[in-house]
Amino acid sequence: MGVDDKALDEIIARLEKEVASRPKDIGLRLQLALSYMRRARREEAIRELSTVIEQDKRNVEAHYYMGILHADSGDFDKGQEFFEKAVAIDRRHAPSHYFLGKIMALRGNVEGAIRETEKAVEAAPGNAMAHAQLGELYIAVGRPADAGVHWRRVLELDPSNLQALHNLGALHTDAREYDKALDYLTRAERLGSDNPGLFYNLGICYYASKQPEKAVAALEKSAEMEPDNVVTLTTLGEVQAVMGEVDKAIETWEKALRVKPDSVFPMYNLGLAYYQTGKRDEGVKMWEKCVEVDPSYVPAYRNLAAAAAMDGDLEGALRRWESLTRIVPGSPEALLAIGDLAFRTGDFAKAEGCARELLDRLEQAEQVESGSADRELKASVHLLYGSVLVAEGKPRDGVAQWVRAMESDPNFALASSAFISRAIWPGLVDLAKSAAKTEDQRKAANLVGSLVKDTTRPPAEHPSASSDEGKGEDGSKKGGFPWFSRGKK
Repeated sequence: MGVDDKALDEIIARLEKEVASRPKDIGLRLQLALSYMRRARREEAIRELSTVIEQDKRNVEAHYYMGILHADSGDFDKGQEFFEKAVAIDRRHAPSHYFLGKIMALRGNVEGAIRETEKAVEAAPGNAMAHAQLGELYIAVGRPADAGVHWRRVLELDPSNLQALHNLGALHTDAREYDKALDYLTRAERLGSDNPGLFYNLGICYYASKQPEKAVAALEKSAEMEPDNVVTLTTLGEVQAVMGEVDKAIETWEKALRVKPDSVFPMYNLGLAYYQTGKRDEGVKMWEKCVEVDPSYVPAYRNLAAAAAMDGDLEGALRRWESLTRIVPGSPEALLAIGDLAFRTGDFAKAEGCARELLDRLEQAEQVESGSADRELKASVHLLYGSVLVAEGKPRDGVAQWVRAMESDPNFALASSAFISRAIWPGLVDLAKSAAKTEDQRKAANLVGSLVKDTTRPPAEHPSASSDEGKGEDGSKKGGFPWFSRGKK
């Protein structure tokens, strides 16, 4: 028994004698109940508090401490009952509102928890714990700005409060306000915080602030504290890879997969690293595994399609995207990619169908969301649709679609330079230019034409493929349009 415990037991013994001699002294009995609570003598505390309530049914403190005893023992029903009685007696009893908010939050009633905690803050504006709790609750319902107000108030009341420093740092990190985030996070670090989330956010902020060495150091520290945190390992690997330490990144992502074999993000990154270091087959296997784990993970489909196209297998790339549409019907990226590939393989009907479907969807989105459709996507679809129309012998209609692409995004040609350089051949642009009648049509045709490569050829099925345009410098036929040059693997 420690010195304090011994002293407390002596106080309890004295209070017991005084209560026995003055049984109706409520203040004395409350002191005895609180002393029992400090010594974890729960049953005796409940007995004395029950007696106080029998003697004074409107005693707020007795109801409040009864709520504490029951809540601490896990009996939230009884705890909530006593806290509610306390605030019925005194509607401004801040501690009872605070704990009512805590119980409601634990039970998933976040809105109720917010109401009670707001009452606690209103009744006791200087209560840092209530402000901190309210900040957490506001984050839970997507009100980060309101949360920030209360966490800053916590720091006014307690400048060394690590919880508030961590939370404000995380809040500004999420908002990409990295300088502000670093101010709070480094303050917490100087105060000796050993929170792994602190060092994770420091890593994010340092990396965004172009301080990769500090980012790696912070993320490594976070990973040391939580060696099985897959998110931290994945991010650490990404920073290592950007710094050119691809071998270290591979080791980090492989470790993440040993911790959680079905984690898509390190799996996807490993595929990229393998592919870029010449292990093409291993990279493809990783992306195929991504699709097995998460059939809707678009980046894996994108890379699998790109890998097939790099091998000149446009049909294989097309099949990859089509498999995604069976799992995520109407995926805009997949439909655009299918239209792109269909155009390059000469299936203009399919390409036109994809473009029309996408334009219909975008028009519906604009009607529902008041013109908020993705302008760059819309421009890409009009460019594809116009290219199909020109290829089908409707150059006037096609160049009109290119104008609509330009209206959606004045930089449409530059944004779609990859498609233009790979898929549109010189003869197609010549047709469009000859059909252009207005200044806008000529401008759109010239923008597209400025990015067309002389070496790009039409699909084998297109009539112009039988002309000299469809042959290489040596007169040989060059059908197909791989997405990437093999030399750029």
